Amino acid sequence: MAFGDVVGHQRPVQILRRAIEGGRIHHAYLFTGEEGIGKRMVALNMAKALNCVNQQGDACDECLSCQRIDKGVHPDIILINPTGESIKIGQIRELQQAIAFKPYEARWRVIIMDGAERMTREAANAFLKTLEEPPGGTTIILVATAVEGLPATVISRCQRIRFNPLNPEEVRKILSDRLAAEEIDILASLIGGSPGRAVQMDCEEVAKTKAVLLSALSPSLVKRLHSAQDLARYEGRGRMFLEILGGWIRDIIVYQETQDEELLLNRDLTNEIKKVALQQRTDGLLGDFWHLLHVQQGIEAHGNLQLSLESALLAMKGS
Repeated sequence: MAFGDVVGHQRPVQILRRAIEGGRIHHAYLFTGEEGIGKRMVALNMAKALNCVNQQGDACDECLSCQRIDKGVHPDIILINPTGESIKIGQIRELQQAIAFKPYEARWRVIIMDGAERMTREAANAFLKTLEEPPGGTTIILVATAVEGLPATVISRCQRIRFNPLNPEEVRKILSDRLAAEEIDILASLIGGSPGRAVQMDCEEVAKTKAVLLSALSPSLVKRLHSAQDLARYEGRGRMFLEILGGWIRDIIVYQETQDEELLLNRDLTNEIKKVALQQRTDGLLGDFWHLLHVQQGIEAHGNLQLSLESALLAMKGS
């Protein structure tokens, strides 16, 4: 894949292409954004573009350099991933030894550290000198989701490039080669603009959780309490249900305002959404939505999933 084949992320790609074409490569970059949205892929594309034999500012995907990077066997493209829960100082020491000499064959040696926010404090401190002054012909790309986990001294030494979540149509385009359209419809409200997240999900489990939605919003408060109790038995399913509920409310509001089915996340529930949208008031739905956000935040504070589910379902008025 070349820069020209990247779906979405127009601004980051444009910044990187201009830097390569103008010969103004920064010594260190920090790619930030949610997990699974394509940061690592763009980093690898940059490595290819910097070393492609046939293209200027992009990759041809055909030359030996591009093919070796795609296969993960290029000697001058170094990938660092967490071992276990963190990136340890031993990995930094090994890297520093590996880059003490000139690149074997590449115009640019590229170091890509995925999960950079998981460096231990000792590893980050040991990495500072290399990050500030890497050897000639070397650029470093840190890929991170939670930039708050990185020391300010690391962040300040990098050119930061923000990657935003992909829009629903971009996500669908990427996933169309991996998942059936029906599966994408089922998962869409939980993806949050991240194709990588969708691929990791159990579509059957999501479908089972979605099937509870309408019964959990029964006019009967007793039925709502029973639904909350059933969902709370499996923490993963209960938390997933709250996410699905948020997407459901969001879709009803969007359809009320636009009448555009293409904007819905839960396209598998289009008929139900249209029906409810005709019956409810937007102000009530907005109240439901903000209450749900408050409930989700409260789970982290008190950890009582059943209480949170009961609070969310009993308070629902507009949906």
